Amino acid sequence: MAVRLDLKTAQVLVSDDAKDTMLMFRHIGDNSLAVQESFRGMFPKKVAEAMGELRALRTRAVHKFALGRDMYFTKAQLEQASSEPVAAYRAKRFANAGVSELHDCCCGIGADAIAMAKAGITVHAADKDAIALLYAEQNAELHGVGDKIDFREALCAEDPPGEGILFLDPARRRGSRRIMNPEDWSPDPATVHKLVEGRDGVAIKLSPAVDMDILLDLFPTPDEIELISYRGEAKENVFWYGKLAGDAPRRATILPEGATYAGEEQAAAPTGEIAAYIYDPDPALVRAGLLGRFAEEKKLWNLDPEIGYLSGDEAISDPFLDGFRVIASESLDPRKMRALLREHEVGRLVIRKRGIAERPQTLEQRFLPKRYGERTLTLIATRIGDRHVGILAEPLDA
Repeated sequence: MAVRLDLKTAQVLVSDDAKDTMLMFRHIGDNSLAVQESFRGMFPKKVAEAMGELRALRTRAVHKFALGRDMYFTKAQLEQASSEPVAAYRAKRFANAGVSELHDCCCGIGADAIAMAKAGITVHAADKDAIALLYAEQNAELHGVGDKIDFREALCAEDPPGEGILFLDPARRRGSRRIMNPEDWSPDPATVHKLVEGRDGVAIKLSPAVDMDILLDLFPTPDEIELISYRGEAKENVFWYGKLAGDAPRRATILPEGATYAGEEQAAAPTGEIAAYIYDPDPALVRAGLLGRFAEEKKLWNLDPEIGYLSGDEAISDPFLDGFRVIASESLDPRKMRALLREHEVGRLVIRKRGIAERPQTLEQRFLPKRYGERTLTLIATRIGDRHVGILAEPLDA
C-alpha cells in the first residue's frame, strides 16, 4: 500500500540526513524488509515508511530517467511523468520552433520543465501540489538546471500563467487511480480552452488511451496531433497549436529511433489476404490515424480492418514496422496447429496476438505441449473476419 505522504514528511525526505541515509543504503542488497527496519531505527515511523517506498520507486525510475536513483516522486507522480527520452524529444520541438521562454503550469515533478531547461529554454513552472513542487525543485537541482526554472504553487484555473508559450500536462490521476474521463482531469477541458485562447503556441500532453474523437470533442481543435511511442508502446498524444505545430495535421513519432511520419489523416487501409510477408505496425501510426496512408504508400493491405496487421508481397525494412516472412497459416485449432508445428520442427514459439482473448502462455501450452525440434518461430494469432487464424512466421531481421 502506498504511503500517504504529507508536506512535512516530504521535507524530511529532501533533508541532507535523509539523502545521506538513502545513499548509504542504495547498494545494500535486495532485502527491503531489513532496509526498512534500519530506516525505522534512524527516523520516525512515517518518514521511514516514506523512505522505503521512495527507495523502491527509484529502482523502477531508472527505466524512465538516467538519474532516477536520486530523483524524488510519489508512485502516481512517477507514473504520470514523461520519460526522459520523450521529454527531451518534445523539448527539442519547442527549441526548434524558436521558443526561448514558456509556462509549464502543471509541472508535476519537473520532468518536462527540466528537459525544456536543458534545451536552453527559460521555464516558469507551477503546480497546485506543494509536494510535487518541492520534489520538482530538488530534481531540477539534481539535473543542474535549478537556475533556469522558477517554481510557484498555483492552480492554473484560478491563477493562470501570464502571456506566452504554454505547455500543459493535465493531471490524470487521483492518488493511485487513473482517471479516464477527460472532464475530470485537472485542468478540465473548459479551463484548457481559456488557457489556450490568444496564445502564439501551446502543447497539451494527453493520454493515448483515450479515444481520439472524445479528445477532439472536448479540447480546442489542434493544428497538429502527434502520437509518440517509446520502444513500441504508445506513450503520449500531443495536441500542438500555433507556431509549435508542424505542416501536417497528423504525425506519428517513434523513439528512441526518432523516426517520424506525417500527413493527412487516413486511418483505413484496403483489406486483402495473407501474402508472403506480414507486418505489425507501431501503435503510434495506428493511433495517429495514419495507417491507411502509410499502407498505401508501402503497397500493403490490412488483413482485417479492426485488427491492424498488414500484409504484402515484398520485404520492407521500416522503423514503423515489425516485419515477418510467412511460413504457413492455419486455423487456430489445436490439432491442426500441432501438426503444423511438428511439420516445421518447432521447439519454441514467440507469440504475438491481436483479437484473441487467450494469453500467450496459454496458446503456447495448447499448441506446443512438447518440443518438435530446435526451431524458434513466431506465431501470430489473430482474428480475420470471423475466423481465428495462426500465422507461422520468422522475423525479417532474424
